[in-house]
Amino acid sequence: MKSIKPRYYSLQIKKNIAVLLHILFLFLAVHGISFIYLNMGTGAGISWLFEHNYEDSDAFQARFQEDLDHIFNYVSYRDCLESEGVLDLTNQMFAVSNRDGPEIIYTLEEVLRYAKSQGYYLNDHFDVVNDMFLYDNAAIDRNLRISWRAYMTDQKLSEPGDAYTSLLELSKEVLYCLSEYYKVHYRMIVNPSNLYFQIVYQNQGMDPVIYSNCPELSMEEMSSMGIFCRQSSDSIFIDTNLKEIPQNITMAMEKNDFYSAEHYYLMAAVDTRYQADDDYADAAREYELLHRRLLESAATVLVGILGCLATLSYLAVTSGFRDAERTKPNIHSIDMIYTESCVVLTAVCTLFMLFLGEKIGYPLLHLFMAYDSWAFAERMLRAVLIYGCCMVGAFSLLRRYKTGLLWKGSMTRHIRENISLYFEDRTFSHRLLCGYLAFLGVQAAGFGILGVSLYFLRFPAARAVLLVGLFLMIAADYLVYHKLFMESVQEDRIADAIARIAGGDTAYQMDTAGLTGKELAIARMINSIGTGLEHALQEQVKSERLKADLITNVSHDIKTPLTSIINYVDLIKREQIQNPKIQEYLTVLEQKSQRLKNLTEDLVEASKVSSGNVKLEMTQLDLVEMIWQTNGEFEEKFATRNLELVSSLPSECMMIQADGRHLWRVLENLYNNAFKYAMAHTRVYAEVVSEDGQVWFTIKNVSENPLNISPDELTERFVRGDVSRTTEGSGLGLSIAQSLMKLQDGTFRILIDGDLFKVKIGFKLVR
Repeated sequence: MKSIKPRYYSLQIKKNIAVLLHILFLFLAVHGISFIYLNMGTGAGISWLFEHNYEDSDAFQARFQEDLDHIFNYVSYRDCLESEGVLDLTNQMFAVSNRDGPEIIYTLEEVLRYAKSQGYYLNDHFDVVNDMFLYDNAAIDRNLRISWRAYMTDQKLSEPGDAYTSLLELSKEVLYCLSEYYKVHYRMIVNPSNLYFQIVYQNQGMDPVIYSNCPELSMEEMSSMGIFCRQSSDSIFIDTNLKEIPQNITMAMEKNDFYSAEHYYLMAAVDTRYQADDDYADAAREYELLHRRLLESAATVLVGILGCLATLSYLAVTSGFRDAERTKPNIHSIDMIYTESCVVLTAVCTLFMLFLGEKIGYPLLHLFMAYDSWAFAERMLRAVLIYGCCMVGAFSLLRRYKTGLLWKGSMTRHIRENISLYFEDRTFSHRLLCGYLAFLGVQAAGFGILGVSLYFLRFPAARAVLLVGLFLMIAADYLVYHKLFMESVQEDRIADAIARIAGGDTAYQMDTAGLTGKELAIARMINSIGTGLEHALQEQVKSERLKADLITNVSHDIKTPLTSIINYVDLIKREQIQNPKIQEYLTVLEQKSQRLKNLTEDLVEASKVSSGNVKLEMTQLDLVEMIWQTNGEFEEKFATRNLELVSSLPSECMMIQADGRHLWRVLENLYNNAFKYAMAHTRVYAEVVSEDGQVWFTIKNVSENPLNISPDELTERFVRGDVSRTTEGSGLGLSIAQSLMKLQDGTFRILIDGDLFKVKIGFKLVR
């Protein structure tokens, strides 16, 4: 214990430090996200990361567009407000008449005096403000008929009532015109400005009408200042280096063309050196500071997220261990409860913390944050509370996983084991019946709860129960479906295993992973059956191999003395012995030794063919020509038994792919079979036909002995059609022929109809 304690404390201290660092990194990430969100808002994306200058920002674009609108309004109202370049209070603004009374003309001075009497005036920012909220009836009575307005040259009346208004409304209109005039005159003409503009209307032979705060500058000089926008009546395009083309320029230029000018142009530019101390310079300085702060906040977010991931990874790796070696995981006391209880407890704690956050945390945030930031601050507080509570539950589940208690310590597993004990040794029908009855019970209870909830639907608790009940019913239906589906999958796996074993794959072994209950027991029995079949098959193959080896070895051992016997018989015959009895003995000895030689050769050939130890040399052959040659070889031999060979062969070539030597052996065996077993004084028919891309050779004869045997038995070794075995033959000819045809990818068929014996061999026709 003394050697373990220091390591235990060391790891515990490291984990505590990691927790503190995780909280610190989480605070950095939340702080950075909050700063970016509160200063950029939603929808801005991350484009601000690449906007290094104020001119690249949307804020500059919006300000430039706003100032252009002010300039166009200034152009609209300047001529009616100024006289000889100076604001003239005696200028007439509008004329009205009271019913049938005379026309009354109001000057700018009279309008301003009346508007002020009603509480309307311009503030320091040249905005129209009002410090009175009550008006007399005369001020708002729309009984004045408008004759004309000096500041509105394109007055259009959509309804007859639009021609009547009140003196207050007309005064407010004049104040708004004066506001637009001063916003340009004071900010851009009287005082230094970084925004320069020129609007020129010109007719041939007349002096141009110029609206500008820099008439001495050329268009090239204005273009070189930084940001510019140029539009001329000679072109439909707007020349600018802004990232977005300003709106409504052409329409505003046409609207302010009071002189029907033949030519006009607009030139507006912003000096991006910001030498004048105006709104652009202030906004540029604020943007540079804000951009730097946003970059710092983005870096803070990145560091916070990476730090959170790093500390979280370290805590995930070391969670549950008490020493640095991390040999055996341990659990805390909270990890001893059921897994489902841990999840529910985490959810309850999360809801409780959200309740405390709403009752205590929100008011505290409201004390320190502006009203516009309350909603975001509340969302961030909720996210942090949910994150913290979920992390505690997640680490408990992680420790359970490391110790193997995540599933073992779950209530679901215990319930499942108890239920499986009841169903384990039951029949399929009993298990299906119990499952179906349980499903009906759950459905009945669920529909009952839903019915009661619908009856009391006006109560919030009933609506909540209705939603929970629907969810539970859907979950129950899914679980039943999943259970039936998994059982069907297990049964399909068992059926597939049986099919594979029945198809000849006796070595197949089922994977028992995922199988349960009775299906698992059946799978184990199937594996035992497969193992037994495979063992029996291996024993049979071993026996066949030993038999083939025995035949081959015995045949080779017989072949050597047999050759000597044949040679010595031949030598004795050359002595020309006159004794007829000895001559008869030599003849019998020669016949029997030759028969024994043929038998040993057939045995060796059958052994080679069955073991596949045959070398093939596949070439293209003319089957018709080969049958002609075979007929010539056996025609005289057939005549010795009074057999007539009748051939039906086509005149054209029938090319096939086969081994010539082994095909000759097949044909030789078939003709010899006909010679041995055909009835004397009968015909042997041989024909070659082509059908559906196949070349078929057929040889048929009438058997001398009754054919009370099946075609499959005739192809077995040592089986002969002559049951009495009075004819010469080994019973291997047809078996060898069938095996050689199979090796050459050919077809071999035997057909028996009474005493008619027919053999067909087929090859693919080579075009």
